[in-house]
Amino acid sequence: MNDLSSDINLVHSTTASAKDIAIQFFDRYRSQQVNDMVALFASEGTVEYVPFNGQGLVTEVGVSSWNGLIDAFPDLTNQVTIVRQNETHRVAFVDVVISGTQVKDAFGIPNQGKHYDLRHLFVIEINDEGEILSMVAFWDNADWYRQLGKTKLD
Repeated sequence: MNDLSSDINLVHSTTASAKDIAIQFFDRYRSQQVNDMVALFASEGTVEYVPFNGQGLVTEVGVSSWNGLIDAFPDLTNQVTIVRQNETHRVAFVDVVISGTQVKDAFGIPNQGKHYDLRHLFVIEINDEGEILSMVAFWDNADWYRQLGKTKLD
């Protein structure tokens, strides 16, 4: 398993690149440390989940989504496979597989105890202080539903 995570501790550093911050974020996500994930964001930082049409402040959309996922998928984890950044080092593109086994109903998906492995693309933009300004996530929601046994949209 190729995992690009590292022991980088560059929170809010002007020398931190978007790639560094992205790796830190997914390390913290893998450890299910929601408060530590949020700490990487600027106070006005936003999260957007394109398949859900959900967007807003990290303290609202991010926290509720991450807590909901961790609650319903207690073994939730991720494997970062590729991290690239733009020439300014302020935008990172992260290819990551997120997986977990469902233990309770969540996000409109009845619990059938199924496991999923789903590729995601995250676009993470940081400010000059090394804080996340925005995080946008894309994934195949129909495939997520299929893997978890949800075959009808309500």
